[in-house]
Parts: sequence; C-alpha cells; structure tokens
Amino acid sequence: MISQRARDSLDQMLMLGIQASVAGAAAQTCEISVLDNAADIQESKVVVLTAASYLFRLLVLIYFSPDASTKSHFARINNIHHSDRTEQTFLDAIRECGNICCGSLNRELVRVVPHVAMSTPNIIERQCAHYLESLNGGHLQHFRALTDEGQRLHFSLCVRPYAPVDFEWTAEPAAANAGEMEFF
Repeated sequence: MISQRARDSLDQMLMLGIQASVAGAAAQTCEISVLDNAADIQESKVVVLTAASYLFRLLVLIYFSPDASTKSHFARINNIHHSDRTEQTFLDAIRECGNICCGSLNRELVRVVPHVAMSTPNIIERQCAHYLESLNGGHLQHFRALTDEGQRLHFSLCVRPYAPVDFEWTAEPAAANAGEMEFF
C-alpha cells in the first residue's frame, strides 16, 4: 500500500529529476505532463534504472528513439562536439541522462526514506516495458517531457511496495551548484 501523498511526492521527485536531466542549460526548461495512456509512448528503446529500499523497489524508465533529433539533443546537452558523435557516445549520453534523473530522485528519497540504493542504467527494447503492468506495483505513472527546443521524451515510474509506504516530501530550494559532484 502506497499512500496518495507518497505517490504525489514520488511523482514530484521524478519530475524534478526529469527537469534536471533533459532540459540542458539551467536557463532552459521542459514542460512535464502526466499521461493518461501509455499507448501514447512510441519510442523504440528504454533506459531502465532502479532504486530500492527495505520498503519498496521503484523503476524509472526513459523512452527514446535513436533518431537524429534525439541524438542531436543529447549531444548538445552533454557538450559532445559533432566530430565526436558516435553510437557509443550517444548511448553514454542517454545513460547519463538516466543517472541524473534517477540520481535526483534518489537524493530526494534519502531525505524521507532510509537506506535507498540506485542501480546503473540499462538499455532495453521498448517491448519489455509492456510488462510494467504485470508487476502489480502500488503506483504506475507515465510522463511526457517537452523541452524548449521541441524535443519530446517519455518517462515511467513504477513502484512496488514491500510494506506500507507513507511520507510527504517537499522540494528544497535549488542550490547554486546543483548537479555538481561532491567529493568526500
């Protein structure tokens, strides 16, 4: 059982991660909306990441098609020069997008849920995402992100609880150095 306020909080955490991962420069934004129907998602590939605690396991899916527009978008936000663009640099860039998105969600989760760990990103075929429904998760939500430059991406959040999940989260004000790595 996942409370409604926990569902709302998880959705807001993911939207924060989506903004951080696909908009690029801090001056750019993306419009994020909830999808009523997963059939609207047509991309051919998926980046999958998981975050897990003792209370639940969640999946974050980022749908993409390896077309010229998508490759150009991720090259631009990752500062990849045209001469350095290869299939591998594109896949690395899209995986990094997944790391940033799920990492942001993971950082926020740690504020309200103890002992959260995150996986590395994996790329799978789109058909594999059809099985999200069969996981009998406590929460499944789909999102569309549209950047200022017109790039459209889709995301899914699937949460499977192992125990009752109830928390309320509020975003902290953005720090000036958000996104930079911290060394301890």
